[in-house]
Amino acid sequence: MGASPEANKKLIRDYFDAVRSGASDKVVAAFADDVVWWVPPSSPMAGTYRGKEAVLGMFAKGVSLYAPEPMKIEILGMVADDSKVAAEIHITATTAKGAEYSNYYHFLFEIAGGKIAGVKEYVDTLYAQRTLFA
Repeated sequence: MGASPEANKKLIRDYFDAVRSGASDKVVAAFADDVVWWVPPSSPMAGTYRGKEAVLGMFAKGVSLYAPEPMKIEILGMVADDSKVAAEIHITATTAKGAEYSNYYHFLFEIAGGKIAGVKEYVDTLYAQRTLFA
């Protein structure tokens, strides 16, 4: 049995606070060593990233797509049980090319031992491709 749904929601709120504030040490600490992150096949960053190093490498590629200013991350809602958190997120930012970016995400987080052990990322990949990669 995992942690309580409220503890799992707090882990994910704290994770997004760390991403928002640029606290990379807290982002790294949120992940299990063997974390697995899945990105949809239609994304230019598609794939399954296994292990903390691979996930952080994927993040490093993503960071270069945005201006250095902090992105705004709004948690629209979360549903949790003792091992998963589903989070609906709205992210706004400025791209590295100076365009406005506004996209909605749905993340399914798997939680084990108080850490993020798995993530499935659902996003409007066509919009992201046109805004970030084109």
